Amino acid sequence: MSKLNSYALSVALTKLEHGFITTKAGNRCLVIPIEKNYLTEKDGAVYMQTDLVTMDSEDTNGNWGFQVQKLPTDKYKELGAEKAKEVKLPYLGNLKIFAKKTTDAVEATIIETEVEADDLPF
Repeated sequence: MSKLNSYALSVALTKLEHGFITTKAGNRCLVIPIEKNYLTEKDGAVYMQTDLVTMDSEDTNGNWGFQVQKLPTDKYKELGAEKAKEVKLPYLGNLKIFAKKTTDAVEATIIETEVEADDLPF
């Protein structure tokens, strides 16, 4: 049986260019500009490219990695390599690993059965 891991990753959306509005009903909303934040819109959905970087051991804060925003390929090509390096994309959050508790030892179960003689030809 393989060992399962559960990963906890939170994203700090306020690291992106943003604003807040309050609706008439009093609900506070986060507004994130699509183009200013290098987000991609396709078929009515909005995507953010990210990289998840993992480490071999946890750091002093218990993190095993981090997530950073990545420039979409089309924007990278549009800007060119030199200009793309100048774009400051945000560090979005940390990765924590929570190991699922499993038992490494498996107890063998012995099942005793009696074989009865029968007169069937098969």
